Amino acid sequence: MGNFFKSIPSGPTDEKLIIYLKSRKLEHINDAIEQLNMSYPTNSTLNMEEFMDAFGGILEDKAEQIFLLLENNHNAEGQVDVYESLAVLIVFSGEEFPVKLEFVFNMFDFDKSGEIEKKELIMTLQTCIRALCKLVKITPPEVRILEYFSEKMFLDLDSDRSQSISFREFSIWLTNSWELQDFMLQYAMIQTFENAERRTKEQKIFFEKLFESASGNKDLCEVDSIGELFQKELNKQNPDVIKLLLQTLVDSSQEFPDIPQGLIYKKAYIDIMSAWSAFDATDINHDNMASMTELRYLLYAFEGDKPDVFRIKDEMAILDTDGSGYISREEWINYLCVKEKGKFVFRGHLKILFNKYDKDNSGFLTIPEIKNLLTDSMREMYLKYKYKGEQDQKDFEGMINTLAEQILDTLNSDEDKQKDDKTISWIEFKSYMDQAYGKQEQLRQFLKNF
Repeated sequence: MGNFFKSIPSGPTDEKLIIYLKSRKLEHINDAIEQLNMSYPTNSTLNMEEFMDAFGGILEDKAEQIFLLLENNHNAEGQVDVYESLAVLIVFSGEEFPVKLEFVFNMFDFDKSGEIEKKELIMTLQTCIRALCKLVKITPPEVRILEYFSEKMFLDLDSDRSQSISFREFSIWLTNSWELQDFMLQYAMIQTFENAERRTKEQKIFFEKLFESASGNKDLCEVDSIGELFQKELNKQNPDVIKLLLQTLVDSSQEFPDIPQGLIYKKAYIDIMSAWSAFDATDINHDNMASMTELRYLLYAFEGDKPDVFRIKDEMAILDTDGSGYISREEWINYLCVKEKGKFVFRGHLKILFNKYDKDNSGFLTIPEIKNLLTDSMREMYLKYKYKGEQDQKDFEGMINTLAEQILDTLNSDEDKQKDDKTISWIEFKSYMDQAYGKQEQLRQFLKNF
């Protein structure tokens, strides 16, 4: 199916329709199945009137358009396949990919054995792929091609030659079939955590090789050299965004000692392009904007942890500075940077550190969490004083407590102090962490001499 996955649509995909279908959830699909079971229990196909009766309530004013896309000849007098109609709802729905897989698996597990046989697998793939293709105006593959694809998949999965496969086997294979994953991402805007992670890694490797090419495999690179490669490789990108990226690379490189002006340091470059790569990998429709749905994959691709719904909502409120309901690439870069005296200094590593100690995912660090951060970052000192004796350990803990209070006092705004707010946000944390590190280093030097 390799050539098929590279197929070109016969016309533009209706993105508004795809976005609308993503607003449909599991309860909508169950409503459709209930209506079909009640009114058309023996039907394998539906005419326009029957389709409107079964799906009109959940597809609203999009029902007729979807019928015509699914009908082989786009004829209002024709018939559409019942299972393809359901597959459209499932494949394009806003549910997580594992939920979709389980729903599809159970729908085609006709004997409810918990496993599907080869003929059921063929029907599953044929129905879902044909439905997807029709919605995005790609000619569906011939049945013989789908049968060959299913046979190969079955041989890969049916290791015990039982002539059936479990949901776990089905899920693992589809989740790690990168050709299929990229196809669904491109045309159905279906993203998975696994694919976001893989695509981020590929982008990071690409940008690392770009730096090696521009620098001649050295740790320093002329900004003009990398700029020329960016103009060539990122030619579809907004010039203002490229300008911001280059400025961030130069300014962040200056944070490292002995880096001459106008040169980009490899470590700063790798850190920043990791954040850039995460955005690339999760910007599904390449519009330089991330929705709240895309944000969960963006945070995962950058940080490596799956955020919960509360974290996503909190981060969205912080990131979406213009109130558009979307996150631009500029907002993402600014979010991870500190702007000081006209310079953009990348602080992405601090965000990962912040999240590590924000145990309750509240978006704020409390005094106990700040103490844990300080204690861990001064682990060697903590162990030294712990082994000296109980009193010395208490003295160390007292100094850590004082330092945490000082940092909180430094980072909190006057308004926070009036409210007796004993927490710090990410924005406060990233903006003044240099001061916090300065105080921590003073304590470290004091303890060394003590």
